[in-house]
Amino acid sequence: MSFVNVNEIQIYEDEIQEYDILKDIITTYNQEDAFYVLDLGIIMKKHQDWIKKMPRIVPYYAVKCNPNPMVIKLLADMNACFDCASKQEIQEVMQLGISPDRIIFANPTKCPSHIIFAKNKGVKKVVIDNELELFKIKQYFPEAKIIIRFRCDSNSDSIKYVKLGIKFGCNPDDEAKELIKLIKNQGLVLHGFSFHVGSPCKEYNAYKRGIEICKELITFAKSIGCEDIKLIDIGGGFPGESGYQIDEVSYAINDAIKEIDPAIEIISEPGRYYVTAAFTLAGYLHSKKTVSNGNSLIQMYYVNCGVYSGFIEELLNLNSRQPISLYNPVFDNKYLSTIWGPTCDSCDCIIKDVLLPEFYVGDWLIWKNMGAYTTSRVCEFNGFLPPIVHSFIRKSQWQDFCAIIGRNVNCHLFELE
Repeated sequence: MSFVNVNEIQIYEDEIQEYDILKDIITTYNQEDAFYVLDLGIIMKKHQDWIKKMPRIVPYYAVKCNPNPMVIKLLADMNACFDCASKQEIQEVMQLGISPDRIIFANPTKCPSHIIFAKNKGVKKVVIDNELELFKIKQYFPEAKIIIRFRCDSNSDSIKYVKLGIKFGCNPDDEAKELIKLIKNQGLVLHGFSFHVGSPCKEYNAYKRGIEICKELITFAKSIGCEDIKLIDIGGGFPGESGYQIDEVSYAINDAIKEIDPAIEIISEPGRYYVTAAFTLAGYLHSKKTVSNGNSLIQMYYVNCGVYSGFIEELLNLNSRQPISLYNPVFDNKYLSTIWGPTCDSCDCIIKDVLLPEFYVGDWLIWKNMGAYTTSRVCEFNGFLPPIVHSFIRKSQWQDFCAIIGRNVNCHLFELE
């Protein structure tokens, strides 16, 4: 059985460019609503690179990054597993037919009802990082395979870097060891250790530090009689923009794990890595005006997508993505510009006071690298609906996919004039 249904995607000839696919969608649907295109071939290639370059690291896709069902189905067919953070995410994954042993409940703090749901569904791998959470697990799910998360932040100084250690992870020097003792004394199952270096991480030695701490904690756990350690989780944080390669980080990680007992499974939680470059957003420029700001003139553009439909990282000053025009991609002159989203909120600003080419009412603006923490954070503020997602793949990649999953699928091939 395959999770992917050929009727849910469009398959194009290899030579067709993404911009032609965008134009085809605009023409076919004759509409002005913003939309995403999802290039499934990019996700396929990312997964193939991962298993080739880090064959021992089992990827558990971080559903929170982008819960698009087609992403989950494609990765499920390619034998990936899944990192879920809530009852709803577990439900979304399992209703697609994915077995509970392919899921880790990786949120270190959980509502009791979510723990009970995981237990009833057979999702046994559960992460904790403090004593009270451990007692909660003992009360509601004593059979759980407990994974202790410790803090291991990257030393990255990037303004885009999210330091998850300020919220999650115990101190590995003392708190983690006290939790190990408590798990032993309470008769619970210590299954492994996890960490997350933050996201996106460009300091690859952070993974090596985390892996070394895991080795030390495993040695300590075994010294007090916890012999059944089965898992190390190195977290996520891998970038995924167009052109990013995992070669350098894979060298660091492979070197750090080469002496670990092969009986111990090593997993990771990539999210951005898989989806960032796979999604492109198209927005319609419906209004424009020029305003004076002292001695300067500013071009004010209004499009039908904004911080509530994909640009939350712009609102949080974590990103600053600039568009190009779909139909007029090259301009010589640039002007001081601001691009506003469609709502009546003055915080709904995609980019402010930057130099951009001149755009015109009726233009379609295109943003690349829009797959991570975009569709998962949308809402219907002011009555503007989330952009829909059009999934596609190219013919040769679809044939490769069919070979990977071991079945042949007849498909309708889309050819553009």
